[in-house]
Amino acid sequence: MEKYILSIDQGTTSSRAILFNQKGEIAGVAQREFKQYFHNQVGLNMMQMKFGHLF
Repeated sequence: MEKYILSIDQGTTSSRAILFNQKGEIAGVAQREFKQYFHNQVGLNMMQMKFGHLF
């Protein structure tokens, strides 16, 4: 069974993931955007969610 490394970039407007094999080659890439919710023009709320379903 081949082993992989998963790299996750959790940004402000999207989540990105890159899957690498043991040789360091890219085996897969995914990106999903999500909404930001502003309230009272004071702050930013991100919906509480499970990010695993994005990939």
